Amino acid sequence: MPAKNNQVINSQQLSIMNETKNTQAIACELKLPSATVLLIKKDPFQRLGLGKILAKQESLTIYDCADSFKGLRLARRYQPDVIILDLEILVSSSFKLYEQLVEQSPEAKLIICGRQIDRETILKVYSISASYYFEDGDISKLLLAIASTFEGSIYVHPLTSHLLSNNLLMPVSSLGLDSLAPKELAALKHLITGKDYQEIGQTMCISSHTVRNYICGIVKKLGLKNRTQAVVVAVCGGLLAEAQ
Repeated sequence: MPAKNNQVINSQQLSIMNETKNTQAIACELKLPSATVLLIKKDPFQRLGLGKILAKQESLTIYDCADSFKGLRLARRYQPDVIILDLEILVSSSFKLYEQLVEQSPEAKLIICGRQIDRETILKVYSISASYYFEDGDISKLLLAIASTFEGSIYVHPLTSHLLSNNLLMPVSSLGLDSLAPKELAALKHLITGKDYQEIGQTMCISSHTVRNYICGIVKKLGLKNRTQAVVVAVCGGLLAEAQ
């Protein structure tokens, strides 16, 4: 029996090593920000694997823990830029942990990670202005989620975008999206796919300053506080499907 357990552990360690090598080039391409990341993950093997991979990214400072109690303490102490939170832990708290984390670390951006893709849960995640990383083993998507979330966008995993079907979304008119100019809508669609202002500008052949003005105009027109809320409104209005 001990030999069998060792084989499992060695296999996972080998997988971690391979993933670490593969993510170096990806991290360079994504231009990961200099950020402090708090990982709150229940499963010890998953936490170890993700922690090791993220710790290899020179621009990231990683802290990790296994439960909400210690997570709140670490959030208060280190004031992370990004918190990666286990969906299972969030759901077990009836989503109250989100408010508690915001209390302890108001500036932190949130990424929820898990293996659930049911519509109700995913919509709830997006409704609290959090990104969602579906744990499919593709670490490049997690790095993209970190980069996008740090910049203030909401990362929507490709597998979850198909769950935002029309019958579960609010009408565009009721959200005010129909009041936006065509170029504003175009910029918003690019924003919800995780692009930054510079990338949106290059795609639309305009300056990043003009993109910023479009997004500020959208926030003002829709009566929102920031671009993160604009992304949530866009997702709930069905723009993500058009952007894919």
